[in-house]
Amino acid sequence: MANVGTIGTSAITKTFLQACIASCAFKITHVFSRTPEKAQALIDDLFIPDARADRELEAMLASTDVDIIYVASPNSLHFQHVKAALAHGKSVIVEKPAFVSPAEYQAIDEILKKNPGLHVIEGARHLYDANYLAASERVRAYDEVTGATLTYMKYSSRYDDFKAGKNPNIFSPKFAGGALYDLGVYLVYAAVDWFGMPKQANYAATKAENGIDLHGLARLHYDKFDVALIFGKDQQSFLPSEVYAHTHTLWLDNLGMPAKVRAYDGPAVFQDLSQHTAENPLVDEVNAFSLMFTNRDDAQFEQRWQLTGQVNCVLDQLRASAGIEFESGQD
Repeated sequence: MANVGTIGTSAITKTFLQACIASCAFKITHVFSRTPEKAQALIDDLFIPDARADRELEAMLASTDVDIIYVASPNSLHFQHVKAALAHGKSVIVEKPAFVSPAEYQAIDEILKKNPGLHVIEGARHLYDANYLAASERVRAYDEVTGATLTYMKYSSRYDDFKAGKNPNIFSPKFAGGALYDLGVYLVYAAVDWFGMPKQANYAATKAENGIDLHGLARLHYDKFDVALIFGKDQQSFLPSEVYAHTHTLWLDNLGMPAKVRAYDGPAVFQDLSQHTAENPLVDEVNAFSLMFTNRDDAQFEQRWQLTGQVNCVLDQLRASAGIEFESGQD
């Protein structure tokens, strides 16, 4: 069992730690936070007696009882944290979006080429979800896809803070926040995974005064069809996601965290493809990652890394088309 140290104490970090505990996939040995009291509180809350709260990132990265670093810091800090971990000989699991520009991805790619024993894998959790996998199998079985509408729009609990004049990271250009890089990434991942790289990518965004995108509509153009992406953080949608293949339609209730999947083969006839999933949305991902590290599955790591690069490229195209600028990150 590999030893993991974590960067960050946000809600997603807690969910990741709970998934590790529930699945016995990884052993948690270190939790880093610039506020060590937060790290210790997280350790105590989840009762991880063998884990240590670290005040200094360098100390955790240099520890001999850490094999893998889990990065869940704000988006704009992912690059520097991944780079630092690799410099200390640690592989990395990094939350989505892994990086905020192709330049950052390429810089890490060069490091990985020089260190073939190290791996970086992005935490795109839905790719490992049983319902997503069931949907993927059906999509790939269609003779001809004619279009898709992918939706993930959820009112953020931090939006009220943002409207009140506070500056939460997820709505800050300094930390590469906004709807595209927080929720749109799920849809881009699905589109690229199912259909490959689009010929064109455009995004019409509704922005806040600080320039960050709150919601919008993106269009991915392929040779014979288009894919519409609808996402946002300042309003709530209950629209499903659909993939079209003439008389066939694949339907998912929530692409970011699918609970129901249906395959329609006519106006009112459908097959229920829904699978049982774990209560913790990261358990399937954690189990998959553990298996990849245990088996040293270089081919799977490389396939996922290339997909990360493609998604990163499409996100950058969408951001550029909408005129969204971040205050940090390699351009």
